[in-house]
This record gives sequence, C-alpha cells and structure tokens, in this order.
Amino acid sequence: MLKKVLGGLVVGVMLASPLHAQRNLMEMMRSDVRAEAQQLMTMAMQLSNNDAEKFWPIYREYELERSRWGDRRIALIKSYAEQYEMMSDDAAKALMDEWFGLQTDRLSLYESYHGRVEQALGASIAARFIQVENQIMMLLDLQIAQEIPLVFKVEGN
Repeated sequence: MLKKVLGGLVVGVMLASPLHAQRNLMEMMRSDVRAEAQQLMTMAMQLSNNDAEKFWPIYREYELERSRWGDRRIALIKSYAEQYEMMSDDAAKALMDEWFGLQTDRLSLYESYHGRVEQALGASIAARFIQVENQIMMLLDLQIAQEIPLVFKVEGN
C-alpha cells in the first residue's frame, strides 16, 4: 500500500507544469506534501494506540525542525534561481557549501529524531520512521532535481 501511495505521489509530482515549477515546488513543500507525508507516515508506522501516543508528539517536533530545514533549502533554491544564468565560480562554490551544509544538517536531524524515537519506542520503530521519512524526502529531492537546471560556467568567470 505504501508503495502505491508513494508511486502516486511521484506521478503527481512529475506532472507539475514546468511553467509553474517554482510556485508548484514551494506550494508542494509547504502544504500537500506535509499532509501526504503525515498520511504516509500513519499508514507505514502501523502503531498501537499506546505507541502512537508516544510517537506523534515527537513527530510533530520533527516536522517543525524539518520545516526550518526546508526554509533553508527553499532559500538556497531561490538564490540559485537568481544566479544560475550568470553563475561565477565563487557563487557556485558558496551555493555548494550551503548545499553540503543542508545535507549534513538533514542527516543530523534524522539521527537526532531516530534517537528520540528509539528511546521512546525501540529500535525497530525508529528504523521504520527513518526509512519512511527518507523515502518521502527522496521523492521531494527527485522533484527538485528535475526542475533545477544544471550549472554551466559563464564565459569570463
């Protein structure tokens, strides 16, 4: 069932119009994906009532921190969009430094919340949480990668 829902999310994401890519991307990251992510998480986690009472408060805190991380990613995408046609080596380096920092921070966020879920609910449930979250984020990453043009050096830079 989870594969079917994730597959539907991929198809829906891939059908987004290129003319509205930036607007769709921002809207998707802010609303639809959050709602679908929680729905996917609910289906995949299959928690007992007792475990759900422990998990969902932790997940809501995670979502808040992930949202802050997402704000940084959106700012990076906007910065790239403003510069990519006239990309200098210095600008490309600064953008990549920020991207590497975002990836490091994503892994730290995963690790931190994996630990919290593991402490509250055990290693298996914590692993499942990170697996599902990682699948959702990979789908978002795929959509973003499809919409962002490659960097080409501007002559004279």
